[in-house]
Amino acid sequence: MNEAQEFSRNGSFEKVVLACDRALEIDPKNEAAWIEKASCLYVLGKEIEAKEAYENVIILADEDLKEDPEDANAWQNKAIALRSLNRNEEAFQAYNEALEILNQRTEKDPEDADAWMEKANVLTNLGRWEEALEAYDKATKIDPQNRQAWERKAEFLGRTGHIDESMEAFDKAINLTPTGETAELADIWMAKGETLAFANQQNEALEAVDKVTELEPGNGLAWRFKGQLLGLMGKYNESVSAYDEALKQDPNDTTTWRFKAWALVEMGRYNESLESYGKAIELTPQSDAKELAGLLLNKGEALSETRRTDEAEAAFNNALGTLDAALQNDSSDMDLLFLKGRALFKLARYDDAIAIYDQIIETSPNVEPYITTTNAWMAKGDALLASGRNKEALDAYNNAIELGPHCGDAWQGRGAAQRELGQVYNATMSFYVAERLGRE
Repeated sequence: MNEAQEFSRNGSFEKVVLACDRALEIDPKNEAAWIEKASCLYVLGKEIEAKEAYENVIILADEDLKEDPEDANAWQNKAIALRSLNRNEEAFQAYNEALEILNQRTEKDPEDADAWMEKANVLTNLGRWEEALEAYDKATKIDPQNRQAWERKAEFLGRTGHIDESMEAFDKAINLTPTGETAELADIWMAKGETLAFANQQNEALEAVDKVTELEPGNGLAWRFKGQLLGLMGKYNESVSAYDEALKQDPNDTTTWRFKAWALVEMGRYNESLESYGKAIELTPQSDAKELAGLLLNKGEALSETRRTDEAEAAFNNALGTLDAALQNDSSDMDLLFLKGRALFKLARYDDAIAIYDQIIETSPNVEPYITTTNAWMAKGDALLASGRNKEALDAYNNAIELGPHCGDAWQGRGAAQRELGQVYNATMSFYVAERLGRE
């Protein structure tokens, strides 16, 4: 399990699975190992195996609960597995069972810091933020030298938007960690960096991740994170260098190859991006249809930029074939449908793309924030505009803006449709709004 944690720190998820398997050979009933394995299998696109692992967690947790119905940890493990399997109502019940047990523990012994910590974690998962914060405060007040308590509290504060308080808690955790415990320090700095990035404080996040790479130069996940931050800051050359460092640690990391390709595209280095996309495609299992199709579409777009039209068309057709095969198993998967619409659009099969977007609009839930429907109307507008149906395109963009008024791409499309219809003043105003919303 220590090896699994080390591999996870480096982003080597296939090795995490192997390490968990070794742990499970020794202790087949280790629920933590099953959960870690299942989580990584999902990341690797092995959804069937991941579901089987989570189902095994439920079986093992139920066995524990037969022996001891007051085992709060077993209830929490069961809840994690149930939620991961989208059995949310059952997960909610399991978390509440754990909470009831922990409430009894803290009533019996109000100075039980571990119980307050577990209680805080459960309340967080139940979305009861104020009570969770009170529980974290209790834990750190009872045991102010507990760095794990400060770190978890810091992550919670960051997730709930209390960034200044979160940074103070992270600093507490860092100061409580001996300098010789480099792995633990690196984990805290990494969590601090992720929190800062979530708060859109990229410069401060970069300083934090630099601390990680100083402590662990071989931490591939940190180098990849650094590459992402530098890319968001427009420092693409440095971003590519960071991705290269990550790939030295794990040359088979599909995600890093994909991010590197994106950075190269942003710099207009399309031929180099094709090498990275090719490597990512080679490493992506056929079973991961979404990832594979997305990569093929991106590669096709890069090929189009280099005027290699026939190769681009082949890539788009490969993506379409992959998606059609996946949709036979789940015809209502919105992600797959969006990707199919994009592939059809790239192949100039606009009517077919419009039919896909109509299907998404008709079947997507009509509830706020309407993100799926907004994106579908916008994509439909693009297809209508490309096929010369400018008035219908304008109507589609207007529908997208009605549902998502802050969508810069929809305003940009509206301006393009108005320009084609000769509505010069209206187009100018739409482009202005799009620019104000961050659309170049």
